Amino acid sequence: MPPERYEAVCSGPKTAAEIVREAVLELTYTAHDMAPFARDLGHVDERGEALPPFPWDAHRRLRLRAKLDALYFHLYGITARADIRHIYSTFPIVQRQEQKAHNRYLSLDLCLAYHSALTAGQPDAAITL
Repeated sequence: MPPERYEAVCSGPKTAAEIVREAVLELTYTAHDMAPFARDLGHVDERGEALPPFPWDAHRRLRLRAKLDALYFHLYGITARADIRHIYSTFPIVQRQEQKAHNRYLSLDLCLAYHSALTAGQPDAAITL
């Protein structure tokens, strides 16, 4: 993906770069040893010190990964929901695990919901399933 594409593609008020930066920060900054990374991304208080790490929340992390999947589908021009379903179908082990744990392929359902939100220009939409 050419770096300039991250600034060219937008969903509502946010560029793809901003959406990726926010999600990657939260997925990565879960321990104090990552504070320099958090500072580099601007996750700081008024004194320039890194804010506390994000708590580890498996459900939140699943949502962030699904949001990133949806964004990358947009970036690569994959917009048909049938195509997204097909790509997710190539991960049958994940599908079985999620169906057992959640009675649905939760990653796919979240990705499709975020895909719709991004298409509608709502990158921070609260997705409830």
